[in-house]
Amino acid sequence: MNTIERVERALAHVSAQRFDPQVYAETGFFILRQAIDKQVVARWQQVWQDFHAGKLSEGRNVNRANPVALTEELPEALARMYREPVFIDTVKQIFGENVALFNHRFVIKDAHSSGKVFLHQDSCYHLGNLNKCSLFVPLSIANEDNGGMTFHAGSHKLGYLGDAGEINPEAFEIRWPKVTPELHPGDFIVMNSSLWHESGPNKNGVHRIMADMIMQPADDPTSKELLSGEWKTDIFYSPLNCARYFANSRVLKIIKYETELGLRPAPAKTD
Repeated sequence: MNTIERVERALAHVSAQRFDPQVYAETGFFILRQAIDKQVVARWQQVWQDFHAGKLSEGRNVNRANPVALTEELPEALARMYREPVFIDTVKQIFGENVALFNHRFVIKDAHSSGKVFLHQDSCYHLGNLNKCSLFVPLSIANEDNGGMTFHAGSHKLGYLGDAGEINPEAFEIRWPKVTPELHPGDFIVMNSSLWHESGPNKNGVHRIMADMIMQPADDPTSKELLSGEWKTDIFYSPLNCARYFANSRVLKIIKYETELGLRPAPAKTD
């Protein structure tokens, strides 16, 4: 049985109420159905509705580079969703007992971010070790009609591709099976950070509201918070504004060239 045949076979078991680490290892993602307590989900939804009515109903501060990423500060109940035991218990089956948080945010498809998100992998946008996974937790329905996510099953097996940006699947001889699952509140997806994924446009106008929590082993120096077990590192650094860690780099060269061409303002003096 070749790699694609193994992936396709595993896809028959990729959606269940109990996490299967072996299926996850083959496909690069796993869908847990109705895994979150209904009262917990209802509380999160109410907090989101109040937050949206009070902070977002008249607009939001849209990140032009990544419009789906919510930039406004989340209410406490939503900002700490990642501490729910079902998430940590699931990730422990991937990383072992010692688990930490890399990042937590919301990614939404609304009137300000209704377009598609190109095919990419997340690893190239992260710092620290590559051994990470995302948990996508919908507070609304998420499907093909409102910009639900599509996963290229098994593509994580290729690892980091060497650059960041839109992946061209036609450049590869292998064709990975594509899956666009329908998600409901109470479900969540675990995804290997190297897995290729994308999302289509929001065609029906129903807001796609989804938390994106990134977890990793507790030996990673970019960790923000210990979630389980004990720290396996005593050194830490921030993944924010990573260009500052370089005297020269691809990013710094692009900034320099764009500044010289007048495509961006010159950096402000700080002395």
